[in-house]
Amino acid sequence: MMNDYDPMLEPQDREIHIRPVDQTNWYDCAGLKVTEEQQSVFPVPAVYWLAESAFCGFNPLALYHSEQLVGLAVYAVDPEDGSYWIMAYLIDHRHQQKGYGLSGIKTLIGHIREKHGCDAIVLGHRIENRQAAKLYDAAGFVEVSRDRHEVRRELRLAME
Repeated sequence: MMNDYDPMLEPQDREIHIRPVDQTNWYDCAGLKVTEEQQSVFPVPAVYWLAESAFCGFNPLALYHSEQLVGLAVYAVDPEDGSYWIMAYLIDHRHQQKGYGLSGIKTLIGHIREKHGCDAIVLGHRIENRQAAKLYDAAGFVEVSRDRHEVRRELRLAME
């Protein structure tokens, strides 16, 4: 499936870097929120993902532009098949529509690949979450299945 993403149109000053969620930033991460309109397709607050990470072995990461916290990503390894899943990905409502989403997902993909050497990353999103679908399509994720509620996407990573 082809997409209309043109890397030349991506803002050049939207570089995102990742920091672990720890005692210095967890509270700020817990306060991240999507827009009011997105709450129906991303109804779980950031604090839920932080709690689940603490008790379920997920990996929460804070997304920063310069020194500004702009988002949160959570990934995990499926213990049954060893696949790498992006469990949650959000850019705070105050920082959306600024190019951070695509820059951040690319940084996250690079982080997972470098740290774990995996050849694929999987994620799911609600069918009606068109904004997520557009973002993940632009990042190279391809739809592999869907049911009544969720679209499952996969990104195949070339082995170096």
